[in-house]
Amino acid sequence: MIQIGIWLAIFGFGSLVLQQLDMHFLILAWADDMQPVFGIALGAAGVLVALAGAVAASQKAD
Repeated sequence: MIQIGIWLAIFGFGSLVLQQLDMHFLILAWADDMQPVFGIALGAAGVLVALAGAVAASQKAD
C-alpha cells in the first residue's frame, strides 16, 4: 500500500512538473486538460495512501 501511494504521488506531482515543460506521462496524457488540479489531487491522494499504509504497517507490527 505504501508503494502504491508513492507511485501515485510521483505521477501526480510529476505531472505538474512535466506540464510546465510541455511534456506528460503517457499514462496520464488523457488528464492534460485537467492540470494542475488533477496532478495536485493525485499527488495528495498518493501521500494519503502512503501514510495510511505506513500507519497500518506500524499498527500491525505492534
